[in-house]
Amino acid sequence: MDFLTATVEDLVCNESFQLYCLEDPSADVAYWETLISAHPEMAPVVNEARQLVITLSARQGDRLKQLQHLKDGIERFDLLQQVIGEEEPGPASSKKLYWLAAAVAIGAIITTIIFFNNHTTSTLTSSSKAPEKTISSGTAPRKSMVLPDGTTVVLRSNSALTLSPGFNTTDRQIALTGEAFFDVSSSATLPFKVHTSAMDVQVLGTIFNISAYPDSRAAEASLFKGKIAVQLAGSKQEPIILKPNQKLSANLNTPYTISPLKADPVSHKATEIAWVRNRLEIENEPLETIASRLGKYYGVPIRFADEEVKQYRYSGTFESESVWKALDALQLSYPFTFKMVDSTIIISK
Repeated sequence: MDFLTATVEDLVCNESFQLYCLEDPSADVAYWETLISAHPEMAPVVNEARQLVITLSARQGDRLKQLQHLKDGIERFDLLQQVIGEEEPGPASSKKLYWLAAAVAIGAIITTIIFFNNHTTSTLTSSSKAPEKTISSGTAPRKSMVLPDGTTVVLRSNSALTLSPGFNTTDRQIALTGEAFFDVSSSATLPFKVHTSAMDVQVLGTIFNISAYPDSRAAEASLFKGKIAVQLAGSKQEPIILKPNQKLSANLNTPYTISPLKADPVSHKATEIAWVRNRLEIENEPLETIASRLGKYYGVPIRFADEEVKQYRYSGTFESESVWKALDALQLSYPFTFKMVDSTIIISK
């Protein structure tokens, strides 16, 4: 699809554009934002198409369901075209899409009303809220992920995150059991909050680590960049503000302590996140082999979109706190692109 000549219909029927409009975390959002920013003359077409995508999705259910509703609506539109034939180009075509959007949206509302009239129970009424989402690392050494707001998280073994039902819409609150490293995406309107049994941590945009295993008497919050406010469980004191390179340690029935982060005498990196860093030593290895090592270490599947990029070769040594930073470093010497789709990293030219 040529973006500069794309019509409203072209954009609405493009799956990547649909995901961008629905703010799907697997979509290549940066691609569309860059493209739209570079061509402001396309703003009227883009805005019209975006409104149609949102209307067609009817904001029903989760994003996967929204996308399915959208696809169903587009299929009905194609069938309608076949039956009644093409209309005149220009405004009439847009009107047709608006009528379709209205019909799909009304249809979704009517279907929902009928369903609840026929199936409403006290259980359904009390659980109308979106369900919480829990992500677990299991027994794997670590598991990497990108949350819907763009925050990077690495979970240590036997750890779990639970996202609130309104995560990235009405709030950014999560519950942590175990240990995790966070590189938080900044948002002035939705502060990022982490709740554990030992403490609550609030941030605006920062890099930090929390260790709070339920079977341990000790809990720690280590700050590497930015600012965090720590509220100890059961404490009525004001939140404790940590500065970069500080660690708060809390033990059961003893006062908390604040100390500097410990530095490894060789690497000079903080030992508090030695578990999350990967020292990668490469000697003329193909990217396919390197990706396999990174995938196993960080606990995230990595796939290739084409064969050629697998043969790119690299040499060097570097350390990284996340698989995305590791791939960023590799990009500097031999360019390629990567994105996350459905919890899998896709590498392409």
